[in-house]
Amino acid sequence: MIKINIQTDNKRKFTIPVPYSFLRVFISLLSSKFLWRQANKWLNRQSEKTAAWPVSLDPSMIKHYLNPIIKELQHQKGLVLVDVKLQDGTKVTIKL
Repeated sequence: MIKINIQTDNKRKFTIPVPYSFLRVFISLLSSKFLWRQANKWLNRQSEKTAAWPVSLDPSMIKHYLNPIIKELQHQKGLVLVDVKLQDGTKVTIKL
């Protein structure tokens, strides 16, 4: 599970847990053929106005590359991905 911690300057702390199953669902949606057909239609319409888009996007490639990454992240418990402190005192931490 990925944990997103947000702590504001006035000591309010929010923790958002994100299960790996949500990531898998997001990858499935991102790699759906319907979404990519719509994206290709939009890119083709935009390419008429600007330079042509060189390749058609392939949704199976996304799923093929992102699924092993998610599986490997499950084995790296405790790894801190992001640890940022902003000038206004807000601190954001993303941890596996």
